[in-house]
Amino acid sequence: MAAYFFFKASALVLLISPAGHPTPTPHPALRTAAASRSALALAPDFRQPDPQGSVVQLSALRGHYVLLDFWASWCPPCRRENPVLVQAYHHYKTRRFTILSVSLDHDRAAWLKAVQADGLAWRQVSDLKGWENAAAARYHIEEVPQNFLLDPSGHVVGRNLRGAALEQRLAQLLGKAR
Repeated sequence: MAAYFFFKASALVLLISPAGHPTPTPHPALRTAAASRSALALAPDFRQPDPQGSVVQLSALRGHYVLLDFWASWCPPCRRENPVLVQAYHHYKTRRFTILSVSLDHDRAAWLKAVQADGLAWRQVSDLKGWENAAAARYHIEEVPQNFLLDPSGHVVGRNLRGAALEQRLAQLLGKAR
């Protein structure tokens, strides 16, 4: 009986965060650290409008390595990371690599101004619902910037790769940039 109580109490402790709030259960695709290397989880699919109003579906980008980037125009760390993404995009775009950026903005004008100012030449999407963004909810995004690197079949092969770590992972998968 004591062992049963200990097991139940231990399970309860694991489900409650230090703040006393239930810990959200991440989508299985986001638990790649626990996934075996031979069976990586498929990234959750979603659809969002681009600046022209066309709907972009993540799964339509299969066949390419995709850096799924969550960011916002009002986020200084996101904006500081954008030059790294621009460089990676230009180095690897001819090798089946692309970026899909999901903005957590509310203000369409601010979002598009940042895209223009930072020279973000790849697909951009947003439902303009800020933290209530449907794609961000599927990926349990609670802070930005965050990213997920997907292989051509849509499996997560990297997470929160920034700076040199992004370049190293892309070089490993796609060969050195010229």
